[in-house]
Amino acid sequence: MSKSKKRSFIALLVCVAMCLLSMIGTQVMLTDHGKYELNDLKISIASGDIVRFLEYRPVNASADNPVPAVIYSPGNDSTAESVRLCSAELVRRGFAVYVLDLLSGGHSSESTGASPTFGFYELIDYVYYNLPYIDSSRIGIAGYSKGGGNVVRVMTQYGEQQREHPDTYEKKVAAALILAPPYSPLDALATDINLGFGAGLYDPYSRLGFKPVEGYWPGDLSVKREMKEVVNLGVPGTFSEADLDDPSVKVEIGHVYGSFAENNGRVIYNPADSTHGSGMVSSAFIRDTVSFFSQTLGAPNAIDPSNQTYLSLMLLSALGLLAILGLTVPLAVLLLDVPVFSALNQPAQEPTSGLKTRKDWAIFLIASLIGGFVPPIMAPIIIQQTSKIFSLTGQGNTGKIFVYGVANNVVVWMLFSGLFLLTMFFLFYNLIHKKNGAKLSDYNLKISLANVGRTVLLAMCVVLLCRSVVWFADYFFKVDFRLVDLSMAMMKWSHLKVSLCYAPFFILYWCINSLIMNGCNRFKDMPERVNLLICVLCNVLGTIIVVIVYYTNLARTGVGFGSFSNWKAYMMLSYMILSATAGTIINRKIYNATSNLYLGPVIFGTLNAIINTAVYTLPA
Repeated sequence: MSKSKKRSFIALLVCVAMCLLSMIGTQVMLTDHGKYELNDLKISIASGDIVRFLEYRPVNASADNPVPAVIYSPGNDSTAESVRLCSAELVRRGFAVYVLDLLSGGHSSESTGASPTFGFYELIDYVYYNLPYIDSSRIGIAGYSKGGGNVVRVMTQYGEQQREHPDTYEKKVAAALILAPPYSPLDALATDINLGFGAGLYDPYSRLGFKPVEGYWPGDLSVKREMKEVVNLGVPGTFSEADLDDPSVKVEIGHVYGSFAENNGRVIYNPADSTHGSGMVSSAFIRDTVSFFSQTLGAPNAIDPSNQTYLSLMLLSALGLLAILGLTVPLAVLLLDVPVFSALNQPAQEPTSGLKTRKDWAIFLIASLIGGFVPPIMAPIIIQQTSKIFSLTGQGNTGKIFVYGVANNVVVWMLFSGLFLLTMFFLFYNLIHKKNGAKLSDYNLKISLANVGRTVLLAMCVVLLCRSVVWFADYFFKVDFRLVDLSMAMMKWSHLKVSLCYAPFFILYWCINSLIMNGCNRFKDMPERVNLLICVLCNVLGTIIVVIVYYTNLARTGVGFGSFSNWKAYMMLSYMILSATAGTIINRKIYNATSNLYLGPVIFGTLNAIINTAVYTLPA
């Protein structure tokens, strides 16, 4: 075995070890070192649809020793695993926890009209009526974003039952926590239930449904009339009519109005470490959730809400995601020894052109800055064109095939970015490399039909082997690999087919990127490590600076730039920093082993498409 193959084999073993560490560590933390069972379950609802959910059940819970439960609804484009960090903190306090995949998302049925709460109401009924090891008098419900809206809808249904059928009304919920939905009046909710409401100080959704208060940030809940009305619903008269529109009279954030013991408690949360997209990894949101249910339901294990280990859990889970991506290079290199792929085993030759003069360097720097800054600066404008593009098909923001709205935004931006970078490539090539004697043929653009087949087949093998690791983690440990919403998770076949429909767009973008980074940005007489670092910076530096500027302005003003929906663009760009770094390194390593501009992009583009669409929800 050659030295390079030995290095690849060792790298493969290290990545596999990292995956195993991620699986074991994640499961240990989710089960509180074996004190809980982690069960992946499904129930059938009245419509015949299936609702999948995760159950975190204390091993000592029984009919003789029932425990309190928290039932949690994730938001749009999230799955049960998305609530992993908060679930782990509730588990440490002794709660049984139930988190579902909303109908039309994850592993639940693809049916958007079967339940107004997408299966949440039905899961609450299941826990209340069917689980003797749950203390039915101490059930709490919570939800984030669309999940917060689900809590409102459930509580409104309970309110209707309470008012219209008081003789048969059953109080199934002792406490309800509504987190970060677009606000709507809460006066129709069931009474005699403790209630919490929270939204991030920097959350653009905090503008929706609230009356603006002049001189105060849109996300400042302490001055909102609506929040004072919520408090008054539980404790009438707390704020007078004059107080409601007087911003000098504030809601005390985190203060319990009324009494949890008397079931009229009201508390408003307004964490300062969260935008909308980062709420599920917000330390303050997790603290507030734990605090609310510890006070309203009574935590079997009294651990201070600020005592959190979720960061370790997040890093362990992310370690597996990085390891999966890391597997791609040694797998591809080792598979080159298989006879069918041996024709691709052509190490890259030395580049034929470089930066010879100060003028060359100046042109390179200017071109890199333009190429690095224009796409991220244009991102908010570009993704706003998504609806216009898809409206041509009569489908609005989505289409019959491309059903995932967030991924459609990413694809539209990547198409713009790819075409823009291709233009920059030809400009840079003609200004620098062509005059230095380089030819387009030096960049290995041509590929035989036979090698196209080998490239696709090798990429399929690498992707399937990576997916087999994901299957192993899911089957034996009931975990996946993720960092916030970037995840490598098991999917239903119908879901995977949708994800693969996006793969050609990711592959196209990375092919163009590979042409630039492995073609004209490989410079003669420049050390490989230095060159690779320069290529990474070309791909991410502009995006990093644009994201920093946006979030700095958001922290300074509370509103960021432009439309409130622009946060989606900057969240997308934040994820692109990670994927662009990984993609640049993976594509270069594979190119060095094969001289193939396309193999790395096909492998990474396919995996990147799956990672970016692992949590999607069909349009309602």
